[in-house]
Amino acid sequence: MEANFSYPAEYYDEDYTIGVPDRGDIPFYREYALKQGSPILELACGTGRILVPIAQSGIECYGLDFNREMLAICETKARALNLKNIHLQFASMDNFHYDQKFSLIYIPFRSFQHLLTNEEQIRCLHLVREHLKDDGRFLLDVFAPNIDRLASYGKKGEGWEKEFSRKNEQTESTITRYFQARADLAAQIISVVMKWEERNSSGELVAKKEGNFRLRYIFRYELEHLLVRSGFTPALFGHFDERPYDYISGETVAVCAKS
Repeated sequence: MEANFSYPAEYYDEDYTIGVPDRGDIPFYREYALKQGSPILELACGTGRILVPIAQSGIECYGLDFNREMLAICETKARALNLKNIHLQFASMDNFHYDQKFSLIYIPFRSFQHLLTNEEQIRCLHLVREHLKDDGRFLLDVFAPNIDRLASYGKKGEGWEKEFSRKNEQTESTITRYFQARADLAAQIISVVMKWEERNSSGELVAKKEGNFRLRYIFRYELEHLLVRSGFTPALFGHFDERPYDYISGETVAVCAKS
């Protein structure tokens, strides 16, 4: 897996707790962790947005990520909370190894979509199955592709689209995130460029950051085929409350057992 995710790590947690509405994913993953028991493994754990709350519930937690800055934030959180049950590794989700098997493995917040080829996806899923206990569960979520929105990505000009503004919790300045997106409809890959502008109370620009990433969007039956082909029996849902899948929900959530 090539590194195709660039994001200012210090902005990540507040972007996805203040800037973006609560997705409801933390209770979902924590509930399955408590049900399955230790040990659990999160692929693409990032800053620990999900892993740390699970560890606070007493579960033995392992996490890996391909971004050292994100992992460093997760390590800092674990130390600050004196969580001895978090074990982190710098690794890619399609190239990792542990000398144990896990009760639960999960890939949250669309991270599986950073695998851009079928080969990477299959390699990841085979490793998950290899590391999963026979009675374990594998969970992941991806977004449900919206055809109209994807088509619009190919028609827009070079202008920036505002996503949200939020307060910087440390400085009280205002941070605004903008993005541009382009879709390769044949390859099913979205390329996203982001920028953040931070302004003080007088409106003066005090900081500017940029980031970019690529995602491969995955349709409902394509995902099911990948999972079955890799040795799983999946149940697919439309949200983290496990409502039936539908095109409108915007989410595809998979709960998988070994076949």
